[in-house]
Amino acid sequence: MIIKKLTVLVCSSLVSCMVFAQNNEVNITDKVVDSFLTCDNHFFEKLAENKQLISQYVDLITTDNVTYIPVESIHQQNKDKVNFKKPIKYHGLTITGYQNIYISTNLSGQYYYWGFIFDNSQDEIINTLNKLKWLKYNETVYIANSKIYDLNAKQSNWQDNPYSIDNVVPKLGTIEKSLYLENVSNKQNRVLCSIQGDVKKDILYKDRPDMKPLDEQMDKERQEKIKAYKLKKQKEKEQKEAQEKQSHTQQDKPIENSEKEGDKI
Repeated sequence: MIIKKLTVLVCSSLVSCMVFAQNNEVNITDKVVDSFLTCDNHFFEKLAENKQLISQYVDLITTDNVTYIPVESIHQQNKDKVNFKKPIKYHGLTITGYQNIYISTNLSGQYYYWGFIFDNSQDEIINTLNKLKWLKYNETVYIANSKIYDLNAKQSNWQDNPYSIDNVVPKLGTIEKSLYLENVSNKQNRVLCSIQGDVKKDILYKDRPDMKPLDEQMDKERQEKIKAYKLKKQKEKEQKEAQEKQSHTQQDKPIENSEKEGDKI
């Protein structure tokens, strides 16, 4: 009877511990996703604080004391996304991936996007994230928490931006920041933070500290490509000069008359 009671108590204790652990895990992942919705450096701080747990869902990298979710390439469309090892459950929503996008333009500035991919409809996401004031951006995209940073203002900081309009790029000397909800496919939608416009690196790195090591990596790759290109051109030049030299040598060589001179008539 005592053994039976002890067994019940042990089993009950184990179940309670398992439930507590599961609840604690959900609580942590909720806080990580919550920090992302602010579109600033708090998200990367939460990843660093909970690296061991989040690594169960997706691989993380820590460089220069900055922890982030890596993708194969932030500027190639088919390589800017990573699927999770297992979904993150967030207040009834299902998060299955992460995306990190960088687009550079000649005239319209730079565009940085980062965020999560959900296996949920837009209505489900909006209803769950109802503390955000979602506005219709266009037929398929919603926007929330739109901010603007005026580089020319006396006291530059992020201000509310009520004039974020589709197909209107940020004007020179301004940076815009927003949260976007847009469709990916019939079964998926993504929630992305954005920083775009006349983006200055010091301002970018405050909210996106992960971009500093990524920029350094891209610059290193760019320099390697330039070095490889110059080396290729140098080899081509040397080969061309060698061929021209060989051609001149053959032209300068006297031609021997191998035919016998015929009889004179």
